[in-house]
Amino acid sequence: MADESKTVYVDCEAGRHLGCRTFCCRLLVKLKPHEMKGSVDGLPAKGYMGKNAEGLCIHMDKETWRCKIWEKRPETCREYSCNNDFMLQVAVREGFINIADLARKASVSYIPIETYIKVPLISDGENVSDS
Repeated sequence: MADESKTVYVDCEAGRHLGCRTFCCRLLVKLKPHEMKGSVDGLPAKGYMGKNAEGLCIHMDKETWRCKIWEKRPETCREYSCNNDFMLQVAVREGFINIADLARKASVSYIPIETYIKVPLISDGENVSDS
C-alpha cells in the first residue's frame, strides 16, 4: 500500500482548465512488483499500466476525464506530483497532441522553476475520490 503521506491530491479539474489536458494520464506508469498481475500465458507479468489507442491510461474515463480506479491507483500515480514536472509546464504553455509531440516541444523549451504554473492542490477536507 502506498504511503499516504506521499500522496499528492491535485485539483485535476483546475489543471485541465489551465491546459494540462490530462498530462499525467498519458505518462508511462511503471508498476511496483507487488502491483503486477501474473500472466495466464506464462509470459512475465506486465510491468506498466496499459494505454488505449489515444495514448491515455486505460483507467481514464473519457466521459468524465477522471480516473476510474482513483482509490486503488498504482503507487507511482499516488506519489507523482505534476507541479514539479517540467513536462507539465511545457504542456500548459504549449499544448500537445501526444506524448511524442510534448517531448519534442520540451527538448527546445526553457522554463525557470520560479515561473512554474501550479495546479491547485485539493485541501484535506475535500472529497478526493472525484479527482
